[in-house]
Amino acid sequence: MQPEAIDDIGALSRCFVQAMRGFAGAVCVVTVADAEVRSGFTATSVSSFSAQPPMVVASLKATSSSAALLERTRRFGVNLLRTEQRAIAERFAGFCGEQGEARYGDDEWVHAIPDGAPLLANSVVAMDCEVEELIVRHGHLLIIGRVRAVNRDESTPCPLVYWQGRYTALADQLAAAG
Repeated sequence: MQPEAIDDIGALSRCFVQAMRGFAGAVCVVTVADAEVRSGFTATSVSSFSAQPPMVVASLKATSSSAALLERTRRFGVNLLRTEQRAIAERFAGFCGEQGEARYGDDEWVHAIPDGAPLLANSVVAMDCEVEELIVRHGHLLIIGRVRAVNRDESTPCPLVYWQGRYTALADQLAAAG
């Protein structure tokens, strides 16, 4: 395959969006809270940043309701969802108009640290993080966070994945490929 240069910025953006659909991403819910005010968002943009010290990176739209809360609290939780937690991903993405507290539903939320972010009790992995740096670029907020606590399910459940524009199970994709 020979790559082609695309001069039209609109065409390049559309091509880029389609290309990015080929990148499978682990589905996470990022939680932010300040006393009784809670918000959060669904993200596939979460990644490790460094192991020494343990740090993660994520991003969200700068206009998101979670952005202002995150800037104020400087704390957040990263929750890697299980395959069967698709409804949580959809709630935190606001698919049915859920905002703020409504995104938390009836799920069980815990705190690893007294002043920490809400963590989903039965996620694959849950990390409590503190913002080290927030960078605003092109309408998005890049979050660099220091991990303060980690909870992980030792039974290694299958994570929820977003690929080709839809939620899917990693196990389903491996079975189809094998």
